[in-house]
Amino acid sequence: MKANREIRLESLQRVLNGKWFGRMLIVMTIVCTVSNLANGIVDRFYSAKGIQTWGDFLIAKAQAMRAGLDYAVPSSAVAREMCGSTAFQMFIAFIFGGIVVYGMTSVVLKAAKEDENGWCRESMGGFSRPLGVAWLGFVLFVRIFLWSLLLVVPGVVASYRYSQCWNLKVEHPEWGASQCLAESGRMMAGHKLQRFRLDLYFLVFSFAAILAVVPVKLVAMSVGGLLGGALDTVSALYSMVAIVFMCLWISVARAVFYRELKVASPGA
Repeated sequence: MKANREIRLESLQRVLNGKWFGRMLIVMTIVCTVSNLANGIVDRFYSAKGIQTWGDFLIAKAQAMRAGLDYAVPSSAVAREMCGSTAFQMFIAFIFGGIVVYGMTSVVLKAAKEDENGWCRESMGGFSRPLGVAWLGFVLFVRIFLWSLLLVVPGVVASYRYSQCWNLKVEHPEWGASQCLAESGRMMAGHKLQRFRLDLYFLVFSFAAILAVVPVKLVAMSVGGLLGGALDTVSALYSMVAIVFMCLWISVARAVFYRELKVASPGA
């Protein structure tokens, strides 16, 4: 396989290519907007009907406790209603979360391969198989969660073992969740540390990039007025652009890593 440095440079070249940078932003904007709209519609429906989820209940309870107030325990009927609303909300979240991940995975794989054929259509492929992507996201979440119950380290190892499942789902949409996870585990055998080092580089680089805005923030706070407001706006824009850029860069780097992994572990 290529060294991490080569993977980072190749992925940086793809991201700095204005063509792919714009395409990735378009896909990210579309799928995230649709996802947020769907979740917003569900939340508004529940609010209009006066229905709580368990998440709403826990938030309200925490606020009451901070204010020194008592918060009544829900009756069995209300608890059942909250269980149903929470389950439906999670179902919607897994569906649209899967669509978002599927769409972004598809476009970054296209960018890594420099394959322009059908990039937009294929990145919207999650909308045509919502239950499949939701099931993969759910099974992946459950497996990593169960491993995390042992200790943090087994959960982290499991997340790296199954880190290629979305790439495999995009390239093999007919595969089920179990097959994607099993093949990801086979491919990642002996390569988890290399992927961890790749992620660690981006984590440190992202922290350093965001930390660079601190002096500007301090100057904005000290000078105040119009200049301070302008500096504060510039620092906020810089942080937003830096975060988006780093997310796209690491996504493409992971896609390049996946391509190299396929060569080193043929079979998928």
